[in-house]
Amino acid sequence: MELRTGDEAAMGLEQDGNHSATLTKAAPARQKAAVSMDKADKGSEELVAEKAGEAMAEAIKAAAKPQEDSKKVNDRRFTIVQNEERDANLTEFGKETLIDRYLLPGEKFQDLFARVADAYADDQEHAQRLYDYISRLWFMPATPVLSNGGTNRGLPISCYLNSVSDSLDGIVGTWNENVWLASKGGGIG
Repeated sequence: MELRTGDEAAMGLEQDGNHSATLTKAAPARQKAAVSMDKADKGSEELVAEKAGEAMAEAIKAAAKPQEDSKKVNDRRFTIVQNEERDANLTEFGKETLIDRYLLPGEKFQDLFARVADAYADDQEHAQRLYDYISRLWFMPATPVLSNGGTNRGLPISCYLNSVSDSLDGIVGTWNENVWLASKGGGIG
């Protein structure tokens, strides 16, 4: 099958046997590379080893610190009037969820709500108002707020988004930040 259109001369495809001469003329001149790629990246292995060593030293130092009791409740800052009758607002499933995931040892439902209100309030009136909203189920804080409010553990935020700068220091720094956030109960992503 013949696929030629007859424009071989216009396209630079001549019928004679001297194809290389025609193709050589049509090829653009080769330019010198702006950046030489014949050198290896020296120092990266040493830098990675140094940064990994620093990260490991920080992790060991953090692990060696005496751990606080994660079940300890901080002293209250405000006097909150609790209403135990508001337990009736909770469904059986809600009660089981609070028992399973949020209550600290010896804590009752209204104690949990008061602990959280006290932890995040600005003043006495605000603390009582927060407690009333939570205990009436008008407002329910997110999991990390309920779990960590009024204790020395974790942070009151569910998820974190962080950016990574395009350098080894930036990557290692973000990795360390993510390890710290995860250790405080935060999700990454």
